[in-house]
Amino acid sequence: MGKKLFSYLLAATTMLALPAGLLFFAVATFTEYRPAPQEVLYSNPQAAKRLPDSISVTSWNIGYGGLGKAADFFYDGGKMVRPDEEDVLKNLQGIKDFLQAHAGDFLLLQEVDVDSKRSYGIDELRSIAGERYDDNRRFFAYTYKAWFVPAPFFHPLGRVQAGIATFGAREPHHVVRYAYPNSMPYPRRLFLLKRCFLVCRYATQSGKELVLINTHNSAFDNGEQRADELEALRRFAVEEYENGSYVAIGGDWNQNPPGYNNRASTEQYTPYAISGSLFPEGWQWVYDKTAETMRFTNQPYVEGQTLTSVVDFFLVSPNVKAAEVTVHRLGFEHSDHNPVTATFVLK
Repeated sequence: MGKKLFSYLLAATTMLALPAGLLFFAVATFTEYRPAPQEVLYSNPQAAKRLPDSISVTSWNIGYGGLGKAADFFYDGGKMVRPDEEDVLKNLQGIKDFLQAHAGDFLLLQEVDVDSKRSYGIDELRSIAGERYDDNRRFFAYTYKAWFVPAPFFHPLGRVQAGIATFGAREPHHVVRYAYPNSMPYPRRLFLLKRCFLVCRYATQSGKELVLINTHNSAFDNGEQRADELEALRRFAVEEYENGSYVAIGGDWNQNPPGYNNRASTEQYTPYAISGSLFPEGWQWVYDKTAETMRFTNQPYVEGQTLTSVVDFFLVSPNVKAAEVTVHRLGFEHSDHNPVTATFVLK
């Protein structure tokens, strides 16, 4: 009798679970974020205020306020899925305090949540913008827009809406989201990021455009996806330079710049090295050789023990001079990345 009861229960559970699973995937498929190859986010040809010849740019992956010093993360071999709300609020306040003190001309931010379960629905874009950046000086492009992420199974990540954001002291005249190539198969792609780079165009004193690019490249792949992304970015940037523009690219590349020799990696995440021959002669990779920008999240941060690397840096075209670059050594207090600031001269 016991075996028969177990069989009946198993059959009933299967009959209930199968339709529920099919319904879940149907909803996930119907609500899948399908960005166009190019999406114009802003256009104002009358934005005529020109940039000075020298500009400062800060890039920072803020880790959605959830990856402070004490956090680890399940994707990178840790255990944490969702931080405590008080930790998110504390980290976000620390991030805002730093950015207000080091705003400079431009901010390039990655992993900015606008409505995610992991960050308790906080609109971090508006919180960071405050009264300083109005709608024509802050721009956001989704990289992650999932109705429900079912991993890990017993403690799912849930709803995620996040992306990259560029804040500027001047108004651009054109802003476009460019989708990176995505070879992720169905159904995995339903629950993963849709990577992109965000392009803001600004008038300058010389009459040329500054093409400022914010990028956040793939992380947990075998390197092929990142290679495809780099090729797409290379084609775009080189063409812009050949057309006479100044080009400056910054962000979280999830890769090491050419010439950087720390080969730290985990089973889940390897920051592969970018080839020095990827871009033509004269293009300059700009990074601080004295400090690391990212710590691995397979464990909470312990100075001298946790693996670190350089994945946040800049690339500029030959007509742009890098005058200075500095990693702000915050000890990964509020994010698993430290911010990087560079000063560029438009030659």
